[in-house]
Amino acid sequence: MISEDLLSTLSELANVLQTQRTLGGALANIAEAATTSVPRCDAASVALSLSGRPVTASATARVALELDVVQYDLHHGPCLTTFRRAEALRLDLVGLEAQMPHFAVAARRRGVVAVMSVPAIWGQETIATLNIYSRTGTFDESAEAVAAVLATQVTIAVSRSPEFAAARDVVEQAQRDADDLSDVSVATGMLMANQSCTAEQASGLLRQAAEHDERTIVEVAQRIIRQHRAT
Repeated sequence: MISEDLLSTLSELANVLQTQRTLGGALANIAEAATTSVPRCDAASVALSLSGRPVTASATARVALELDVVQYDLHHGPCLTTFRRAEALRLDLVGLEAQMPHFAVAARRRGVVAVMSVPAIWGQETIATLNIYSRTGTFDESAEAVAAVLATQVTIAVSRSPEFAAARDVVEQAQRDADDLSDVSVATGMLMANQSCTAEQASGLLRQAAEHDERTIVEVAQRIIRQHRAT
């Protein structure tokens, strides 16, 4: 059952979110609400998934941001596990060195003894996580229940945000550009090996083939790679 305090917090949060014009502002308010409504929450953050890459969109304290970044650097931790499994995770960091040694050490250095990560799910996708950090004790089921309610607010805020859609488009285009550049680089190397030519000469061959076939250099590079793999 939702407590009167939580109902009051949600009511206040709903009023605030209606006046927010940016996604960042909305997420900041949700994270701040976690620090007042989730038992033993000392810091909170909201991490968004942009084309599978986590990025912290809001944090109530430096420690939350730092521990989010630690996980991104390690490619491991409760936030990333929640993204992958789409389920809430509560961890007591005491004795967790065997499972997440580097993260556990980083957290305890900052005085954090427990962490909880709850997914914000939109359709079949985890689009964000609400990450809760404690310096005072572990999280129980009641704390998780409150965090889950707030995670739903994250889903609503993100799903309605044109900023999120635009950010995803930018990241996806950047990834496509990087993939295209990689294909051109690979094809150039193949031509250098097969034609015994320099990188400049190989680039010239790619340009000539693209002009002759009325294709882009990327399309020609991808064709060369396919032909090489087929032999």
